[in-house]
Amino acid sequence: MVVPRAKALAGVAWRPVMARLRPRIEQIATDRMQPELDRLHADIAELRRDVERATKELDGHVKWLYDEQRRLAPHLAALETRIAAFERPGSAAPSPGRLEYAPDEAEEVRAEHARIRARLAAISKYEERLARLEEHVAENREVAG
Repeated sequence: MVVPRAKALAGVAWRPVMARLRPRIEQIATDRMQPELDRLHADIAELRRDVERATKELDGHVKWLYDEQRRLAPHLAALETRIAAFERPGSAAPSPGRLEYAPDEAEEVRAEHARIRARLAAISKYEERLARLEEHVAENREVAG
């Protein structure tokens, strides 16, 4: 019974002392931590600049890829139509003035079609990488911001 009462009295006596010391203790702690906080703020600002620069660069690449894809789409559609005519000779009428397609011409069109498919596959992989990088940048912005 005596110990809890002594603790209560000590707490009452200690409160005014702590009330006067607390602001000074907090000021000392803030003064000691401020250089570290300033350094961390500078690091974060630098990282944000790097992310913004990388995002702008990626945006330029993505716009270029979209333009290339829009430019190539009609050519690819035309080639697919021609290849379909070669693959099923009876299904499509030959062009006016020609009765047959030369075998080497068909091979040339097939080879061009394969090259275009390879290019579009590369573009698709590149776009997928860009999407993953954009997602990673967005996640980092959420963590930092």
